[in-house]
Amino acid sequence: MYLMNEPLLPGMEGPWEELASVVRDARGERMVYVVGAGNRGKTTFCRSLALRLSSRTRVAYIDCDPGQSSIGPPTTIGMQETSGPGEPDGAPTRYFIGSTSPRGHLLPCLSGTKKLVEKARKLGFEVLVLDSSGFVLPDAAREFQFHVIDLLQPGFLVAFQREYELEGLLAGFSGHPGISILRMPVSPEVRSRGMIQRREYRHRMFGAYFKGARLQKVSMEGRGMHGAVPAHGGHGVHEGLLAAACDREGFVLSLGIVESCDSRQQALSLLAPPFDHEAAVSIRFGSLSNGPDVHR
Repeated sequence: MYLMNEPLLPGMEGPWEELASVVRDARGERMVYVVGAGNRGKTTFCRSLALRLSSRTRVAYIDCDPGQSSIGPPTTIGMQETSGPGEPDGAPTRYFIGSTSPRGHLLPCLSGTKKLVEKARKLGFEVLVLDSSGFVLPDAAREFQFHVIDLLQPGFLVAFQREYELEGLLAGFSGHPGISILRMPVSPEVRSRGMIQRREYRHRMFGAYFKGARLQKVSMEGRGMHGAVPAHGGHGVHEGLLAAACDREGFVLSLGIVESCDSRQQALSLLAPPFDHEAAVSIRFGSLSNGPDVHR
């Protein structure tokens, strides 16, 4: 078994299959939290693990990366059910972070991850596979990941690392009675994506999301305002910013690009895919001005 407190040696066979077997045979709710820097193969592993387990039990895949999410669009993290081979995955539930990086947005990332986990539990998922962002190596990032793990208390903590780069983080959970640590070597087959490729991926995801978007007038009266809320009487300052219309649970109904915001008239013009205005309880303003990007 590879659930151990010593790093795996390169060339050892079968850790993915063995972990899937261990998680499959465990009882009750099983949470797998996968941590590692960018270009370590986390998403491929998480998708593979979720798919392997979905034939026997209900699996929720939770993507915690607001920049490179496979659930998308950028600036959100999300949760969806993983279906079996050849079947479409379930409809996603998304939480708005407001930026494509956790840096400077740690509280929304923390609260959003917790809310998605609780939503998955409420929906009755037996296995939760969490794919963390690549924000892990600077000191502030390591501290952030420590508190995410400490809050969630996953039964399985899977670390993808080169040499010993995550040992400072993992040491905080060494010997924890409820957390099994699994260290994974990074496959030589992992394809590195540079900054330009990551930016292009975000452009594609934004473009796909906003295809068919139209200008919509949204009243701000009686709705909660969060994030970079426009100052009273401020005109033009927030044009081009991303915002999210959210439901009563705080999850995204729709993202939109602010065309105009008149706080005196309590009126907001959003370029957004169609959504149910009556269901929008709050509007959250992000810090990302991304208007030109979604049209590229």
